[in-house]
Amino acid sequence: MLNKLKHTFPNSLSDKKDAQDISAYFWLEDPFGHTIGIPRSDISAEEIRLLTLLFDTPSLQSPNTSTTQTTWNDFLFGPRASQPLTNWENVRFTYFNLAHGDFSHDHFEEAILSFVPSDSILVWENGTAGTLIESDMDEPLSTHDFLAISSTLESDFYVKIRVYAGRFHPVDADLHHHLIQERKCFTLSLLHLSDVKVTELPNIIPYALMNACTDMDKRWYINELLGKTRQDHELIKTVKTYIECNSNASSAAKQLYIHRNSLQYRIDKFAEKTGLDVRNFPHALAAYLLILLNEQKG
Repeated sequence: MLNKLKHTFPNSLSDKKDAQDISAYFWLEDPFGHTIGIPRSDISAEEIRLLTLLFDTPSLQSPNTSTTQTTWNDFLFGPRASQPLTNWENVRFTYFNLAHGDFSHDHFEEAILSFVPSDSILVWENGTAGTLIESDMDEPLSTHDFLAISSTLESDFYVKIRVYAGRFHPVDADLHHHLIQERKCFTLSLLHLSDVKVTELPNIIPYALMNACTDMDKRWYINELLGKTRQDHELIKTVKTYIECNSNASSAAKQLYIHRNSLQYRIDKFAEKTGLDVRNFPHALAAYLLILLNEQKG
């Protein structure tokens, strides 16, 4: 099979030692350990996707070289959760998974960091997964921003990317617990939303609640998304009624005996406080399930 590929791509190489820049080639390996490197300039993205299904793609490990990366790596993936020293008050973890590791990790890291605030840190878990860490000192990236970034990187590096955008948390003793919970959410997104490039917590809630999560998990979901609004009974009742009225503002306002503008104000207030825009179906579904769960818990 590899001989046929060599015939189809005559500029291909059989040994990485023969390549001046191994990232300029798409590398494949057969069950016997034989490899072939096809120049990326000679192969299309569709051909890469097809060959990835037929062959293994050798993983190229990219170590975390800086002291800052190493320190955060120990916190993210090490056996002990020793918190890094930092002047950041709040951080967000954005998790990514790559279909293969056959590219220059240095170039990938340089590319992704060019899109995010200058003080952001990328920490590799292995050759195909890692975590982007950013503070809230600059304007944070939105889900749409991450979608645009991932599409650009997929095009440039010929690799399928899946991203889970976490939420900002204070750098305190609870940070590692948030990290563990978000990593569970990312696993759920890879399992249930494999065709969605960028996911966030509201997308995961239905699947999380269907997967026999613990009471501690449920409390975390409620606190993460509803936060202090769960104590605002008027606001919660407004949101719940709005969703139950099929997101029809006029019907909900009539049922609540309030002006339509007052209803819109409360919906906007809820979105501002929780990050949940209940005009959007996934957000409305997540909000409704959590409101019901919170009522059930008393």
